[in-house]
Amino acid sequence: MSIVYGVELIPPSGALPGLISQLVKKTGELVHAIDRDGKLVIVSHEEEASLLAEFYDSKHAFGETYTLIRLSESCRTTPQLPDYGFTSQNNRHYLYEDMVTAFSIDRGDEEQIEMSLLQIEEHLIASDNNVFYVDVMQKELMEGIARAYQIELTFLKE
Repeated sequence: MSIVYGVELIPPSGALPGLISQLVKKTGELVHAIDRDGKLVIVSHEEEASLLAEFYDSKHAFGETYTLIRLSESCRTTPQLPDYGFTSQNNRHYLYEDMVTAFSIDRGDEEQIEMSLLQIEEHLIASDNNVFYVDVMQKELMEGIARAYQIELTFLKE
């Protein structure tokens, strides 16, 4: 799981284009943005996110900071993705960490794993390198599916 951070830039109402240009220019000087999505600047390190949030706040242009999961380019997403994340302007997929739970299937009979995946698929937001992402509120449901099919799951964040 690759954790990154999104810092929301919300220019003050009535801001002139020159101020917005200055904010964007200074953003590039302060941090290395790895991606963008609308008003969200995505950085790799929490320290960069804090620095950027402080700068935006000092200019009355700070929205919020988000902890994100950056999915690999080979991930598979479902139509539920926009409810739990987004696809950036660079066509990369991100999930809001606090909205999802991630797990892998570690043990079980191959046939039982295949049958469990049919049920898991109904709730899936994305899968990435044998890590499955579902709504955080569905953790107990996933545990129940695992018990029913006698498979073992490992949750990647507790």
